[in-house]
Amino acid sequence: MEKLEVIQKAKNVVGGRRSTWRVISSLKQKTDTSDKKSVKVFYMERKGEYFRYLAEIPCDDRK
Repeated sequence: MEKLEVIQKAKNVVGGRRSTWRVISSLKQKTDTSDKKSVKVFYMERKGEYFRYLAEIPCDDRK
């Protein structure tokens, strides 16, 4: 894999995490204490998607 491709994939991962963080931060500011559970559920779902995505990316450097 070329360095440029690796950099592009890393930018995509970081961009997705940054976007998710912005959404979560925005929701936290808009919600009151009774809605904190739904925000946590949303966060945990995004975190699960992130780790599922990482599991799909091949980690073998021998290619």
